[in-house]
Amino acid sequence: MKLLILGNHTCGNRGDSAIMRGLLDAIRQQAPEAEMDVMSRFPVSSAWLQGRPIIADPLYQLSQKQQAAAGLNGRVKKVLRRRFQHKILLSKVAQEGSLRNFAIAPEFAEFAQFIAQYDAVIQVGGSNYVDLYGLTHFEYPLCAFMANKPIYMVGHSVGPFQNPDFNQLANYVFGRTSALILRETVSRDLMTAAQIDTRKVEQGVDTAWLVERRHDEFVASYAVQHWLDVTARRKTVAITLRDLEPFDKRLGTTQQAYEQAFAQVVNRLIADGYQVMALSTCTSIDRYNRDDRMVALRMAKYVNDSENFHIAMDELNDVEIGKILASCVLTIGTRLHSAIISMNFGTPAIAINYEHKSAGIMQQLGLAELAIDIRHLLNGSLQSVVADTLNQLPALKAKVANAVTEERAKGFTMIKSVLDRIREAQ
Repeated sequence: MKLLILGNHTCGNRGDSAIMRGLLDAIRQQAPEAEMDVMSRFPVSSAWLQGRPIIADPLYQLSQKQQAAAGLNGRVKKVLRRRFQHKILLSKVAQEGSLRNFAIAPEFAEFAQFIAQYDAVIQVGGSNYVDLYGLTHFEYPLCAFMANKPIYMVGHSVGPFQNPDFNQLANYVFGRTSALILRETVSRDLMTAAQIDTRKVEQGVDTAWLVERRHDEFVASYAVQHWLDVTARRKTVAITLRDLEPFDKRLGTTQQAYEQAFAQVVNRLIADGYQVMALSTCTSIDRYNRDDRMVALRMAKYVNDSENFHIAMDELNDVEIGKILASCVLTIGTRLHSAIISMNFGTPAIAINYEHKSAGIMQQLGLAELAIDIRHLLNGSLQSVVADTLNQLPALKAKVANAVTEERAKGFTMIKSVLDRIREAQ
């Protein structure tokens, strides 16, 4: 069995890295004979963080080349591509409409030819299909259709559906993929409301739950050991932060208001006898344009007791972050995957909900009370929620452990189902 795993943005986002690692761990466990090639937009950093070879994503390289086109001619082409490239690609794949007669970059046909050597394509999960993120992720399944190869979309959140071009592509792609396996139920509701084809939808889980904890083989690096020594000194609450853009306008707030409100939570925790550690699942390694460490540094000026507020500035992979979170008593995560990694490694987590994926995943776990709308952070009421959560830790820890065990079991069943279908088609 030869598989191509694609669609990963970057392992510089350790949430993406955990999604990828969990998928690979589960396939390796259930199909040790499988040959897997893995593709990412940022292969150098992703290979280092994953500890395995990664192929450069040729469609991302194409988009970068197109974006770099200089002069008036280049700018005009960029506008035309933004407006028509995906429509032309869709028209060519569907073999209908006048746009199929227009030329398109040869790299798409070359990529389809490359895909043809594999038994199946798996597009890794996450929130790839969000209207605010644009249309580029649709290129991968369209090329798979062009190559006449099955593509399984595993562990996705999709929507909202508020853009006509986005909705058109979603309707075509989601209705023709071999399976669109969602990691929560809210996405299906959004599809139904927008009249997007749901015939290929299946219910699954986020593959980050499937990351093996690596108890026997893990050796702490110098940086990891340092933070484990820090957390051993005093009860520690971990937090993750992020730049809210592009969600800030949809939420009707500002970055500064968010940082000030989070600092008040930190101040309350320190006053109650805890130390707080800011860990970052997104760093600007290898040109990735998000660095949550900078948000933590900005927020630090609103923290009253800097001695008990720590910011991890190290480049850590998702397993290393998991090991550090395992030594904390609670995680408060703006980044959903910091909450998932934390719970997978045994520490309860509150997920701050700024889009539907967090609420959906916590609801699916049976832990809806741990998904807190970001407005509760902004109005100050999150402080009492955190205090109540810390008072219930032993019972909550047991509840989280059971929920994670069940979610992992569902996840392995999901992967087995995909692998069985690929084997049958060989």
